[in-house]
Formats: sequence, structure tokens, C-alpha cells
Amino acid sequence: MDLSERKRKILKAIIENYIETAEPVGSKLLAAEAKGSVSSATIRNEMSELEEMGYIEKPHTSAGRVPSPLGYRLYVDELMNRCRTTAREIEQMRSALESKIQELDDTMEEASAILSELTGQPTVSLSSRHNRRQVKRLELIPIAESDYALVAVTVPPAVNNKVVHLSQALEPEEIDAFCRAANLVLAKEGGSLRLEELGQSVLSGSPLYQLIAQAAEFVWQIEQPSDSCDMVVKGVSRLLGNPEYYDAQKAQPLLELLGDKEKVFGLARDYKPQMLNIRIGPENGQGPMEDASFVFTSYDLGEDVSGIIGVIGPTRMDYSKIASRLLLLSRTLGGLMPIRFPLEQTGPDKKDQ
Repeated sequence: MDLSERKRKILKAIIENYIETAEPVGSKLLAAEAKGSVSSATIRNEMSELEEMGYIEKPHTSAGRVPSPLGYRLYVDELMNRCRTTAREIEQMRSALESKIQELDDTMEEASAILSELTGQPTVSLSSRHNRRQVKRLELIPIAESDYALVAVTVPPAVNNKVVHLSQALEPEEIDAFCRAANLVLAKEGGSLRLEELGQSVLSGSPLYQLIAQAAEFVWQIEQPSDSCDMVVKGVSRLLGNPEYYDAQKAQPLLELLGDKEKVFGLARDYKPQMLNIRIGPENGQGPMEDASFVFTSYDLGEDVSGIIGVIGPTRMDYSKIASRLLLLSRTLGGLMPIRFPLEQTGPDKKDQ
């Protein structure tokens, strides 16, 4: 439904005042903001019509008006001012996203420390990041005269950005043409590999050519596969508190194993996801783990981050206590690492110690 320019301005003013104050907006306020260019009576009439059209609503306890969902939709589609993103804001966003990853690392380190304290045994947390992304969409956002933010949306869902510097500014038509052409290419199978072909029909050295070259390099870097594995071990000294390991010579091989990320990852092979996994003695293979047990569960934190957290100790460990502590930790973390106990593990309950 078409609105007059005056109705659009009044609706915009109502919405922006309401966003700022969370209070219903009246005609007197709008008239004051208009500084006499529109009378309060005229504004009241326009507001009444906007209300009849469904763009604003009148709360029962106030003479003012508030936006309706239809009003908000029109506002975001047509009325609100476009916010320009600065290079500094983009960098702040990138740093914030990186800090989230760092928070995850801190969470798993803290969780491992807590589990070791609760169980009195060494704990390990193994995490894997699988960074295999495909760029599905590119957007270009002007941030300065000849500087642009190149934003890439990937599958699995993630957003990457890069500031590109060109020799001169692009025309709006060139920006639109680049985005349309690039996204058509990316929509096809293996499209990112053919992104550079866009430059074949563009004058070499031109700003648009520079953009295409930087975009192709940016997409290539994002799509390079990379995996990383991290290990956190806490409470290693607690192993020596077990009578089985009073003898330092007997404890030494297991202590060395706990410092070998590759070997510890090997212990978790063929695990059952979201189940309590209990590997006892020889089930862990030959070597120092033949006399030790590993009780652990898996977790999946999204964002391509998954792993396991568990307890390593002597085969004499109190499995009921260890399992209950592991489950308690999982629940305390708000379901971060949900555990199901295998159905075959039945028997009388053991009093928690």
C-alpha cells in the first residue's frame, strides 16, 4: 500500500522515537520535532490513518502510538537509514569473533580442571576443529572513498570479511554488477574455482579488475581445508596419589603418555558419540594404559568444533563416582556435552561419594 511522503516521515519518526525511548509516541512530540512545519492536528490525522492502515497501534494505557509488525517491516525495507560500516567496526567484529573461539578454549580448560578436582584423577579434553568451508555468497560494502569490505558467507555457516583497497572508487552499478556476477559463479558447483574468469572481460588494471583479483584470492584462502587438534590435560600430579603409582618408575610411562597428544587421541578411537565410554585396562591397547582406564564422553559445540572430555586413572578407579561427576559436569555446563548412559550398563546403584 502506497504511503504519502508525509505519512512515511511520520511513521519513521514514530518508530525511531519508540526504539530510542520504548515509550508510546504522541502527536505533540512529533509536532515539536517538526518545528512548526506540520501542525499537531495534521499529525494526529495522519497517525489515525496510519493506525487504520495497520502500521501503528495504540496501547490501551496511552494516547501515544507504537509501531506494529507491519510498520517495522516497512521501516526496515524502505525507511530506515542505511548504516555505513567503518573499517574499524569490521576489525572490532573480527576480533570479537576470535575472542569467542578463545572463550571456548578457556571453557574446556576450566571444565577439565573442575573434572579433575571432582574426581581426584587426571583429566583430558581433546578438541578438533574441522575448517572446511565453501563460499556461497559475496557482498561488497563501501567503507571509504576507495576502500570496501568484502564479506563472504560460507557453508557451514560463517562470515568472513576483508578490507580491499582499490586505486579509485567504483560506481554503484559496478558494485551491483560484480556482486551479481560473482554470486552466479559461486552458485555453481566448483564456482569459486572459476571466479577469476570474471576478470577476462574487464580491462586489466582497472579498479574492477583489482577487485575481482582480490576477491578470487580471498575466496581461495577461505576454502583451503585446515584441521587443528588441541589437548588440555589437568591434574596430572593426582595420578601419583593412587597407590598403583606410588612407584615413580611405574607412573612414568603413563605420565609420558598424557603428554603425547597423538597417543591420547588414539585412545579415543571408535568411541560412541554422546555416550559414556568406559575403556578398561587392555581395552586401551598395549603399553601403560593396560593397567589404566579411560572414562569419557564426546561433545559437539557446533562451529565445526567437537571432541571428548574424560578421566584417566587406574583400573581400580571408582567408575560410578567418575561417571556421576562427568554427568554432573555436563549438566552444569548447560547441556554443552550431553551424555547418555549405555543401556547395557545396568545394576544396583552405588552410593555417590
